[in-house]
Parts: sequence; structure tokens; C-alpha cells
Amino acid sequence: MSGTENKRLSNPMIGLIAIVILVIGFYLAFAKSIPFTSDGYELRAVFSDAQSIRANSPVRIAGVDVGKVKSVEHLTDEDGEGLDAAVVTMNLKEDALPIKEDATMRLRPRLFLEGNLFVDLEPGSPAGEELDSGSMIPLEQTSISVQFDQVLTSLQQPVRASLGTFLSEFGTALCGSGPPDADCAPDSGGEGLRESFRTSPAAYRSTAEVNEAFLGTEPGDLAGFVRNLGTTVEALDRNREQLKDLVTNFRIVTGSFAAEDEALEQAIAELDPLLAVGRPALAKLNGALPALRAFSRELLPGVRSANKALDDANPFIRQLRALVSKRELRGLVKDLRVSIPSLARLADETRPFLEETRALSSCFSSTIIPWANTTVPADSDDPDAPVFKNTGYGLAGLGGESRSGDANGQYFRVLGGGGLNTVSFDTDSGPTAGVVPFGNLGVQPARQSAAKTPFRPDVPCENQDPPDLNTGGAPAVPTTRSTNPAPTGAESAAVTTLSNEYAEIYTKMMEVEALEGSGEAEAAAILREETAERLRIYTKDLLPDYKDAIADLTGGGG
Repeated sequence: MSGTENKRLSNPMIGLIAIVILVIGFYLAFAKSIPFTSDGYELRAVFSDAQSIRANSPVRIAGVDVGKVKSVEHLTDEDGEGLDAAVVTMNLKEDALPIKEDATMRLRPRLFLEGNLFVDLEPGSPAGEELDSGSMIPLEQTSISVQFDQVLTSLQQPVRASLGTFLSEFGTALCGSGPPDADCAPDSGGEGLRESFRTSPAAYRSTAEVNEAFLGTEPGDLAGFVRNLGTTVEALDRNREQLKDLVTNFRIVTGSFAAEDEALEQAIAELDPLLAVGRPALAKLNGALPALRAFSRELLPGVRSANKALDDANPFIRQLRALVSKRELRGLVKDLRVSIPSLARLADETRPFLEETRALSSCFSSTIIPWANTTVPADSDDPDAPVFKNTGYGLAGLGGESRSGDANGQYFRVLGGGGLNTVSFDTDSGPTAGVVPFGNLGVQPARQSAAKTPFRPDVPCENQDPPDLNTGGAPAVPTTRSTNPAPTGAESAAVTTLSNEYAEIYTKMMEVEALEGSGEAEAAAILREETAERLRIYTKDLLPDYKDAIADLTGGGG
């Protein structure tokens, strides 16, 4: 026998291998899974009703198969009775991951007229936490499809009768209450509806925006609206009598509108300009909302602290309540009974004083203050300086002059001077003459010729004209210029030097007064002593020279 024949498998071994292959094939055919391997990502969900969902039903995301239902396990109650609710276990492909904690599921039919169901899976928001394999989707995040028999169950005899009544009334609204085969009137509701279809395409331009607005701002807003609408309908169903009254009253209201159809037509015609004005108004309102939100945010701390403030105010409120109680008020009224007549007389006697106060205030506001804001019409004054500023300057000057004094009393400083121009005029005391360095331009105000605002003591101040400061002017006084030869440069220089020396002494004396006014007595005393010494020397040695220089300059001789 050759070596090849020795290595051939025996018949029992071949039979055993065939049996193992058959067992594996039968297992794979019925189990449809490979043993000792993982089924992939597993997800479980609780549904209120399993309906016709079963194993191997597809699981889809956006219409794409991403897994299959592994098993459907119905729940039982405490007595072991089966419930409609069930736990559906699903195996998902890797393409379906990740699944977030806010994922939702719903059972939906694959055919229009019902049939096999599939699980429609929404993976959840990207910001949600990812679920691990084997996690459970709670009942609040699952929903089931509405079966056709459930729709038929709701159409019981009362509902069908009401539906027939509705259709009949709707037909009457469209075509009137005439015979069924009669033509509709030109002004019937059907004709109006047909006319609205012809004229309403322009209104459909914003339909897409309206539909998007119906979806809400966040996923699930529309579904939440539908759920809440169901709650509202249930509440209406529990109050059927009130609902009947609502329908009846609504019919009365609509009948009232129909009776005033012409006025309603005019009102609708005015809606267009109203909306044209309302849109900018709403835009401005939207612009004000951010500031209102900011104000509300700033107001929140105060609102939060208001509770403590109210708690702290409670003792005061209790005391105030006790103060205004009947017993306390009676005592207060009794105590005030003596003083109230005197207060009434005082109030009556105060009226003249209040009238005088009013007149004084009106005088200031209508006469004095406007006059104080006017300017002084004089060539020698600042044209932009009002009266109240010039008055302040004058008071400051008087204050400065009043500070000059010694043990002999108050005095004014006068600096003498002269020039080539001789001025002479007559006064009550006789002829008067003097010399001035410049020619005279005129006199302002003119003596006894200034324009005066009429003063009426019998007229209230508030009704009088403000004072007129335009005093006018008078011609210049006759001036005679000296015919002596012009002074030499040496004579003018001597007068200038001596005048500057006296001006500097005068300036130092003003500095002494300023130091004394600021409280620097020691520095003022030192400067006063130095200035007094300079003035003594000037009076003794330089003043005679100054007089001689003036005489030479003006031609007055020695």
C-alpha cells in the first residue's frame, strides 16, 4: 500500500465533518448570527404600544437603513398580565453612530394603507451626551403611529352627525339656502371664495416664511405645539356645554359682522395703510427691545433684593397700620382740632405773601435777568461782556480800593499826569482847566442827557421794560494843543523813567495787599518795608525832578 493511501481520511471522520457542517449551516440559517461574536451596537427603547413591529424590522435614519430590530419584549403588570407597552431591542450599524441622549424614536408604517412598520430614529443634537451600547431610550422620547382603525373609532354617530351638519352649513355659506340644483348668487360665499383665490397670489409670496415660522425656532417646537393642542382639545371636550355656547355666540358674532358687511369692507380696505404704518412702528419697537432687555437685566438684582426690603418694611407697615387705625386717628383728630382753625387762618393770611413772592420771582425772570444778560453799549467796554459780568468787575474794583488805608483812614491812589492838550470848560464853581496827553473823542454818558427807561411805580415790575443802558454821547470838550517846540528825546526819556519808577512802586504796593489777603503776613511785611523805603526816596529825591520834567515837557516853565 502506498503513502497516499495511508493518509486518506476514514469514512467515520468524513461523516463527522459532514454532520458538523450541516449543524453549522442549520444554525446560521435559523439564528442568522455568528456565535461567539458581538452583535454590534445595541440600543433599547420603550414604546407605549408595540403595534405590529417585530424582529428584523428595519431601523432607519432619514430613510436610510442603519440597523434591524433584534427582539420585541412585551411588558407585564404586577399580576403578570401582558401590556401593550414593549421594549424593542435594536442592533445598529457603525454608520448610525453616534446616538445622543436626547435621541427620539417613532414607529411609522412603510405603506400608505398601513403594513409593516419600521423604527424612525432621530440621533439627537450634536451637543448631547453620547449613549453607550445597551442604553435605554425612555418612553418620553418614543412615539407610535396613528392607526387607521383609531381614526375610524373617533368617527362615531354623534361625530358623523356633527360632520354632516357642518358640511350642510358650509354648503349654505358657499351657495345660500336655496334648492340644491339652483345656481349660486353672484354675491354668495362661493363666489367670494373664488374671487379671493384669483386675487390672493400676491399674498402667497410670504407663505414659505409663514410655514417656516410654524416650525418654531428649535427642533420639536411644532411637535410640542401639536401635543399641547391635544391637551387643549381634551379640555374643550370636558366642557361641552360651554363649547356649545361658544359656537352659538360665535355664530351671533359672525352674523353681526355679516350685517355690517359694508363697514367691514371699508375697514378691510384701511388695513393696507395700517399695515404700511405698522411695519415701521414694529421695526422701531424691535429696536427698543434690546434696550428694554438690558434694562430688565439691570433691574433683576433690585427685584431679587426687593423681598428683603419688603421684609424689612413689614415692621414699619405694621406700625403705620396701627397709626392709621380708628382708635389712633380719633386721638389725632382730637389733638388737631385746636390747631386746625389757626392753620386755616394762617393759610388765608399767607396768600398776600405768596402773591408778593410770585411777583418778585416774575420780576427777576421777566425783567432783571434779561437785563443782566444784555451787553453795555459803550465803546470803552467789551462788547461781548454782559451787564452782570461788568457789575462784578465794578464790585471787585470797589473792593480793591476799599482795602487801601492806614491809621489816618481810607484813601484812593491817584497818579497825576499831563500832556500837550489843554482842556477848559465851565462848571458851577467856575472855569476849570487841565492838561491831557491825548485828544478828546467825546463824552459818554452825556451830562444830564442820558436816555432813561420810564419808571412806573404804579406798574408791577414784571410788566415794566428792562433798563436801557444806551446812554448816548456828547461832543468833545474844546481842547487847545500847546504850540511849544516838541520836547527833546532827553526830556521824554526822563519823564518815562520817572513814571516807570513810580508805576513799579505802585505795583509793589498792590503785591503787598495781595500777600496780606492770602494770609502771608510775614512776606507782606518785608515787601511793605522795602516798598516804603523806595517811596520815601522817590518822594524826597525824584519827585522834584519829575515835576521839572513835566513842566519842561508841557512848556510850563520851572
